[in-house]
Formats: sequence, structure tokens, C-alpha cells
Amino acid sequence: MKDRLPLVADLLMEAAHADSRLDGEEKDAVKSLLCGILEVPTLPMDLAFHIDEFDAKRFDRGVATKAFAADPPALKKRLLELIAAVHAADGELDFAEDAHLRAVGEALGLPPESFKELVVDVIEEIDLGEDLDRLRYG
Repeated sequence: MKDRLPLVADLLMEAAHADSRLDGEEKDAVKSLLCGILEVPTLPMDLAFHIDEFDAKRFDRGVATKAFAADPPALKKRLLELIAAVHAADGELDFAEDAHLRAVGEALGLPPESFKELVVDVIEEIDLGEDLDRLRYG
């Protein structure tokens, strides 16, 4: 059986680039999450090098997610949870990261309702102007 950890690393690094900028916190989160998976204090040199050399422009999400096609939904969702953890590492709520998570979920073949707690839904845009004035002034 082929080790898919480099593919997991790639998907996590794509997540780190989802908002079109790579913050140090996100890259550190990728390395920390992978250390957790491997149960090691530091990454093996080849995996650390793989992460450092990641090129978001050359990454093919379809190829990466195809390797997980036969996995059970719970394992695919766990992968999305790891991706969401990378998105959260920079402390910002970003709709590009949210769109990225949805796209990976779709590429994994998961129905949107199976990971709805990991994404943000804007229910309705409302104008609170008049209501806020009434709250303020009575």
C-alpha cells in the first residue's frame, strides 16, 4: 500500500495557500498536524522538504483527492477537518478558504451536508440601518 502522507501534506499546503497568501502560522500548522499523524516531535526530512518545496500553481487537487476516493466518508471528513484547522491557523475568517474547503469536499465526493459545520453560510443579507437607529434612539 502506498503511503499517502505526501498527498495529505499537499492538500494541507493547498489549504495554507487558499487565501492567496501563505502565513507562517499556516505552514507551521501543516507541519504540526502531520507530526500529530505520525506521532513524532519533528517531521522526517523528506516530508519537511516536500512541504517546503510545495508549489500551489503546479498542484493538481483532482489527482490528490482521487487517492482518497474509496475511503469511507468519515475518513474523508477527517481530512476536511485537518484542512479547516490549517485555514484557522491564521486566525482569520476568509471566504476564499471557505470556498476551498467546499471544493475539496466536493472533490472527495462528500455531500455538502456532511461537513456543513466546517463552513460558513451567509443566510440572508439584511439592512439593519433603521433597526439600529431605533435601538440607539428609541
